[in-house]
Amino acid sequence: MKKALYSTILEAGKVRCDLCPHNCVIAEDKSGICLTRRNINGELIALNYCRPVSIAIDPIEKKPLYHFLPGSQIFSTGPNGCNFKCRFCQNWEISQKIITSRKVTPQSLVEAAVSAKSIGIAYTYSEPYIWFETIMETGPLFKSRGLKNVLVTNGFMEHAPLMDLLGFIDAMNIDIKSIRPGFYEKLCNAKLKPVLTTCETAKKMCHIEITNLIIPGENDSVDDIRDLTDYIAANLGKDTPLHFSRYFPRYKMTSPATEEKTLLRAWEIAREKLDYVYVGNIENADKTNTNCPSCGKILVQRNGYNIKITAPP
Repeated sequence: MKKALYSTILEAGKVRCDLCPHNCVIAEDKSGICLTRRNINGELIALNYCRPVSIAIDPIEKKPLYHFLPGSQIFSTGPNGCNFKCRFCQNWEISQKIITSRKVTPQSLVEAAVSAKSIGIAYTYSEPYIWFETIMETGPLFKSRGLKNVLVTNGFMEHAPLMDLLGFIDAMNIDIKSIRPGFYEKLCNAKLKPVLTTCETAKKMCHIEITNLIIPGENDSVDDIRDLTDYIAANLGKDTPLHFSRYFPRYKMTSPATEEKTLLRAWEIAREKLDYVYVGNIENADKTNTNCPSCGKILVQRNGYNIKITAPP
């Protein structure tokens, strides 16, 4: 069993998890909201330590990261569980319930990535932040081999553990699911402010890109998109790439899939203030290319995951 980092022993056999802003107070033989940090005999244990639920070699663009070594392949893996309870979760089969997993070692992940000629490792698929103990051991090993560490995350983090990670994380894709606090409270059982704090902190220390899943009737209004764009431009910089992604009905959300015209409208609004805006989960190659913000020349041309680089972004 692996003792969880960032925990506090309380009275009556309870422990508090200090990893994310939920700060779950957990009774004996119970788990926190993420399902994978459990109080066993008065000690917080990371049940998911070195237990990936998925392993693959992916294009870096799938994360999505369009401005970080475009056209490269990255060894990708992630844990069971999540510290959000999004009603619209697109990966709920691995994030919202416990499934069977197998044990690996940090060194075996490094060797697998090297064997696959990967640029490094992406912690992804569910919410990798709750895999904190694994990442803290695996990340420096990758770094020591000259390989990259990438984190694809909801950004719901406490400051101290985030700073631990930023000591070796090279790039992050962070979800800003909505710019409205009420959206997070209603649909994610979470809060917006810690996510924005993570974005602002990470921007100073590594490469970041932002993803926004557009859901009909929830975060798709002109004001929603404009306010999100204004936030990114003012706090993260107009050079921060923004990816709008198409929602599909999944898990507990039955609203119809986002219409293409909604995504294209969002693209038009965001491009008023941001240099790099992309649209995903629809077939529209024009909105996945990287263009020079000054002259409009195509720097990276994308047709699905077929990448042609004229000049790196």
